[in-house]
Amino acid sequence: MTPRLHLPLGMIALLAIATSAPALGQAPALRATVEGAVQRPGVHEFPAGSRLADAVLAAMPDPRAYPLGAALLRRDAEITQTRARAGLLYDLQALQSHAQTADEVAAAAARLRQWLAGLPVTGRVPNRLEPRALEADLRENRPLADGDRFLYPLRTDSIRVVGLVAQACELEHVPLRDAKAYLRDCPPAPVADRDWLYVIQPDGHVERLGIAAWNRSASHPLAPGAVLYVPLSERELRDIDAGFNAALADFIATQPLPAAGAAR
Repeated sequence: MTPRLHLPLGMIALLAIATSAPALGQAPALRATVEGAVQRPGVHEFPAGSRLADAVLAAMPDPRAYPLGAALLRRDAEITQTRARAGLLYDLQALQSHAQTADEVAAAAARLRQWLAGLPVTGRVPNRLEPRALEADLRENRPLADGDRFLYPLRTDSIRVVGLVAQACELEHVPLRDAKAYLRDCPPAPVADRDWLYVIQPDGHVERLGIAAWNRSASHPLAPGAVLYVPLSERELRDIDAGFNAALADFIATQPLPAAGAAR
């Protein structure tokens, strides 16, 4: 009869941990969440070394999804964006104080500050997320990071105009219509900059367009879901932060399309 070995409880616990732990040198699995118009939403696990295309193809975007407006949200981008928003809010507060004798400018800064404070920090980073194009382009098909989130919206048929306008507008997208032409339906406020307009395409790409006679850009059509940011007058900002409008446009680009919900 074989004698039984009586091991100390501490050694038994160590053996249990050792047998349940991954092999030495084996990297833990990566977890990514896919939401919106996809056929397999939810949390997916992938081996170390996986890339963005692996998560996108596993989730199977719905045929009605709008890949141009899809968003990649990363945890490591949230700290930078939190600081960026804090800096923008500080600049607007400084502008309010600086413009106390100019009621119109102070009121516009206050409205813009209230609107900006309501925008969340998302961690969105620009990246093409059309499944097959992503798979074929190694520059866009970056390594997957643990905690990545992918949002796939349904296609939208609208354009939003925000910033220094009398009231934020949501307008119907018109194919080939020039970006500047949308301002006819959503007029800028008196303290808006009359020389420049910022375009945020649905993939997060930001462009500055000249809209005055001296700097007029060529006709610039928009993709459905684009956002137009009508900036504050750069003359009012010269003593605060000359790069404010560009920084705010970049922050607006971190906001996913509002339609990023589950497919119906």
